[in-house]
Amino acid sequence: MIVLAGDIGGKTSRLALLKENEIFFEKAFPSADNASLDAVVEKFLHDVRKALGPDSHPRRACFGVPGPVENGTCRVTNLPWFVDARKIEAKSKIEKVALVNDFQAAALGVTVIGQDSLVPVGGGERNPTGPIVVMGAGTGLGEGFLFWSPADNRYQVIASEGGHVDFTPRSALETGLMTYMAGRYGRVSYERVLSGQGLADIFGFLTSEPSLRPLVAEETKGQMVINDPASVIAEQGMHGKDPICVMAINLFCSILGGLAGNLGLTFLATGGVFIAGGMAPRIIPVMSNGVFRQAFEAKGRFQPLIAKIPCFVVTHPSVGLLGAATVASRL
Repeated sequence: MIVLAGDIGGKTSRLALLKENEIFFEKAFPSADNASLDAVVEKFLHDVRKALGPDSHPRRACFGVPGPVENGTCRVTNLPWFVDARKIEAKSKIEKVALVNDFQAAALGVTVIGQDSLVPVGGGERNPTGPIVVMGAGTGLGEGFLFWSPADNRYQVIASEGGHVDFTPRSALETGLMTYMAGRYGRVSYERVLSGQGLADIFGFLTSEPSLRPLVAEETKGQMVINDPASVIAEQGMHGKDPICVMAINLFCSILGGLAGNLGLTFLATGGVFIAGGMAPRIIPVMSNGVFRQAFEAKGRFQPLIAKIPCFVVTHPSVGLLGAATVASRL
C-alpha cells in the first residue's frame, strides 16, 4: 500500500510517498510560502499525478506537525496554520488521514532506522526494549518518549510539548543568559534557548559583554548580514574561526546535554536518548568533544546511573517521514 507521509516544519514541509518504508517520491516546500497544509498537500499530489500518474494516489496519510494534536486538529507552532485531518481527507480524497506531533513521528522513526544512521555519544549498551527519549532542536525544540508494549510487541509513543517547559540555569553564566533572554521575551522556555534562534540569542548574550564584543571575527559580522545567523555561528564555531562562536556553540551543547540527561533520568531511558532535529547532526564534532556528555552525566549522586545510558545523534535525514509513514500504514 502506498502511503503519504509529511514532516512539517516551521521552515520546510517535506512530503513523500512510501511503500514498505521506502521513499520513492519526495518533495520539499517552503512552509511560509503556503497558506495552509491543505495547499501543500494539493501541490504535492499534483506533482505526483504529473510524475507518476493517477495510480500512485495514496490511500493513507499521516503528517507530523509541530504542535499539540487534539481530535485530529492542530494549531501549528511557529506557523499561522490550523490543520484539520478531516478537511485534508475531503479535499485530497485520501481515505484516511492522521495527524501526530512531529516528535511523536520522529520517535517512531527512530525505531526503524539502522545503526548507520546513529552517531554514539557515550554511555553503555542500550536495552532493546527499554524506555527511549527522543529530542531535537531545530526551528523549535521537540520531545517524544517511547515505551515498549509486550502486548503489541512494539514501541508505543507518548507525545510531548516538553520543549516549552521553563528553562532552568545551572551556572552563573546560564543565569546571565536567562536574565538576558527574559529581558527579550519575558518567559524563557527551553525552546527559546535550544533552537536556531536560541543559538543566535546565546551569541547575542555573549556579545552583550563589552569585553567579549571585540573578539567577534570580521568574517562572522559580514556573513551574518547575508546569511542565517544560527548557521553562521555553527559554521564559524565548528571550524574554530571565531572565539565567540566557539563559546556559543559549546554553551548550546552543554545546555542540550544537561536537558538530555535530565530526561534520561526522568524516564530511566535504558533504551537510549536520541538527539534528532536540524541542529545536532550539523555540529557532531562539537557534540562529541565532551561538553555535551559531561553535562549529560553531571547528576551528582546519580552520575553512575546516568553514565550507563547511551546517547545517539540521529543523522538519518528522513526520520520524521519514516515515523509518519509507520503511523499511516497502521490506519
